[in-house]
Amino acid sequence: MQRINDYDRFYVADPDFFEVPDRIPDGDTRLSFFSADVPAGWRRAENGWWVRLSPSAEAGPEQGWMIHVSVAEHLVERTVEIVGGYCLNHSIGFEGIRSRRAARALNAKRADRRRSGRLMTLFPADEARFTTALLDLDTLLKGQPGPYALGALRHGSGPLYCRYGSFAPATETDEHGEPVSRLRCPDGRLVVEDSAPVFRPPDWVSVPEVLDADLRAMRETVQGGLPYRIERALAITNAGGTYVAADRLTGARVVLREARPYAGLDERGEDAVTRLDRHRAALERAAGLDYVPELLECRTFGEHRFLVEEFVEGVPLSLSMLAGLPLLTHQEAVRDSGDVATYTKWAMDVLDQLRDAVDGLLGRGIRLGELDPENVVVRPDGRVALVDLESATSLDDDRAPAADDPQFCVPAGVRGAAAHDHLINRLRLWLFLPLPYHERAKVRTLSEAVTRHYPVPPDFGANLVRVLGCSDPDSAGDALDRPEANWPEIRDSLIRGIHAVATPHRRDRLFPGTPTTPTTIGGHPLGYGAAGVLYALGQAGAEIPEEYVGWLAKAALDDPAPLPGLYDGLHGVAFVLDHLGHRETALTVLDRSRPLDETARSADLNGGLAGIALNLLHFARVTGDEEMLARAVHLGDDLAVRVRDGLPATPGGPEPYGLLHGPTGPALLFQHLYAHTGEPRYLDLADTALRHDLDRCVTRPDGTVHLFDGTRYLTYLHGGSNGLAFVLRNQLRHRPAPDLRAALDGIRRACQPACVHNAGLFRGRAGMIATLAELGFAEDGPAIRDQVRRLAWHARRRHGHLVFPGFRMRRLAMDLATGSAGVLLALGAAFGERTGVLPHLDSRTATTDPPEGGR
Repeated sequence: MQRINDYDRFYVADPDFFEVPDRIPDGDTRLSFFSADVPAGWRRAENGWWVRLSPSAEAGPEQGWMIHVSVAEHLVERTVEIVGGYCLNHSIGFEGIRSRRAARALNAKRADRRRSGRLMTLFPADEARFTTALLDLDTLLKGQPGPYALGALRHGSGPLYCRYGSFAPATETDEHGEPVSRLRCPDGRLVVEDSAPVFRPPDWVSVPEVLDADLRAMRETVQGGLPYRIERALAITNAGGTYVAADRLTGARVVLREARPYAGLDERGEDAVTRLDRHRAALERAAGLDYVPELLECRTFGEHRFLVEEFVEGVPLSLSMLAGLPLLTHQEAVRDSGDVATYTKWAMDVLDQLRDAVDGLLGRGIRLGELDPENVVVRPDGRVALVDLESATSLDDDRAPAADDPQFCVPAGVRGAAAHDHLINRLRLWLFLPLPYHERAKVRTLSEAVTRHYPVPPDFGANLVRVLGCSDPDSAGDALDRPEANWPEIRDSLIRGIHAVATPHRRDRLFPGTPTTPTTIGGHPLGYGAAGVLYALGQAGAEIPEEYVGWLAKAALDDPAPLPGLYDGLHGVAFVLDHLGHRETALTVLDRSRPLDETARSADLNGGLAGIALNLLHFARVTGDEEMLARAVHLGDDLAVRVRDGLPATPGGPEPYGLLHGPTGPALLFQHLYAHTGEPRYLDLADTALRHDLDRCVTRPDGTVHLFDGTRYLTYLHGGSNGLAFVLRNQLRHRPAPDLRAALDGIRRACQPACVHNAGLFRGRAGMIATLAELGFAEDGPAIRDQVRRLAWHARRRHGHLVFPGFRMRRLAMDLATGSAGVLLALGAAFGERTGVLPHLDSRTATTDPPEGGR
């Protein structure tokens, strides 16, 4: 499953779209060493940012002791020349970073800390050559500074790090999509290589004698320790960690900030230590102010810099806001309570305090470049504290900070009091409507929404527009935020926006989308790839070039490791090809999936047996193929055994839940099997499966129904209560039940909050629109219109076309799950053009009365 931090690597290469890091535009910083011709007797291979040179005459071992070279950014080019030349002269295979820009990205604050700093890696053929190379390079590079290569043992005081591992590039991924390498044990078994950020060679491997002194030095450093006991981590990045700790002598709680030298580079090339020193200097200048923590001490341990400061009891402003934000609940319930007025009073008080806090810093000669709500703590008594001053500079500084996300930053050219005014107004807008925006024109749209929903002062919106510098009209928002939206105009603009960014010349993707793993983006699948976009275009009645269809079929048939699933694999592609009128090609793709179908381990709709069986049932119906029908029934009967006790949890994970990954997917299959066979047992099974998810649902005080996963109340179509609505509706048609009807009514209410972070179909506002539209209750018409108008809060223009951002709102996406294609489908349903928002959810199939006598 994709984790939040996994998206960071996809922001590096393109300012508009999620993009694989390999495509970073670094042509002007390529290292000359790797641009030269390959010497005779050597072979060259490129993989992402890496260039590997290997002696042609040697196959080389598959694993062994390797040497990593890690130097500061300004030394990269010269070091590659020295080490690369040494390897060529001594016939040692090696790989290195291809450019200076890639080297900075490899060592950035949000980079993978396990691989950061490993600018070059040598693969000596045996231990003797490893020892010789290590000693020789230590002489050549002695004293060169650089970031610590985590997971390896440092040799001496220089830039060389050693570990035992696989010499082959990783070809597998783990459950999070992270690259995985394997080592061969002495008995011949293959085991996963340890990727922990500590030096820990395999049990069967002896550490070479040349590393004995280094091993002793490492153990002595560890035994020395810090006089603080870590209690929990607040954040861990490649730059270091921030921890809550306790003094080992007094037990007093403190915050411990760690900075790794030469690591965690920002866009200016400044490292973590530079930023920590800036934070320390600001705390010293601000000493005595109530709004900042007290600086206790600074110390160095294992070459890492540590700053110890007062622990400020409280919660981040981001969590305080979510706990009370009234726009997250059903709007009728909000209007009937005093929540809006109470929240408005609280928010205005917080803003007044923040104004006092930044004025206090201004009086000490400090100008902040960033004011992120994650770095504002609200104490139990309501007082606020600023706990991160890394962006603090002098009053005359007018540079924009080198921050990861510009949302809470000062733009270039603003200094002193004006900079703080800008930051406060950024938070002023965010506290009432916490949605990211990347176009200044959006300020007017969002501020008008705030004044509609909250009793703020009359000049609230005008001040936001003035301070945040919005002058241009929000043409994207204006197209949606009107009493009567022009659907043909919106539809055509969305379609043109999708066509404008198609890349049929690329093999990895046809349309830009949201990443699905830390290493993949786009591809052919229905959920996040080309099949879903073409499905949406087809449902909207758009013309689909044959080039697109050919790309989709080729990508599915050429995939070296295809998955069979409906949303993540070949079955989804087959369905879309058939839907677009290419049945023969669809059957060819389906035939390729056949040997994979019953190897699917999960039971779900997304990539498991429920989705596969539903698709087989569809093709059996449209082709009359009895063998496909028999396979679908067989899979359904297999699932019947699984769902009686609930779907099993994946190892180390929670019990699956929801439409795409939980028992509601099999429930949908059983409804289709009932419609086809007339066997009542399938309705019984559908009821059993559906109730496994309903048992996890909670009715909130505002009457909304959410699926509770143990920590969060989930609403969205992907894994929340919205996804249950489609199957609930089908079940109620055949088996009316008061509790099911009450659950459906509560889910409909849950589709109506004003504030929804994402725009997309699977986990955003478009999914709520699609759910209400597909359910078809006349009384939900006003709610649908409201949600369509609120899409204006997310909508953007690119080259004049209407487009939408993908998950997390940081980059544009076209895919079905998170981007423009999903919004297109939802709006089509809202304006009554199509039914069946997603494949096999069409009520005309799942709720059809079965033929008399069954099949």
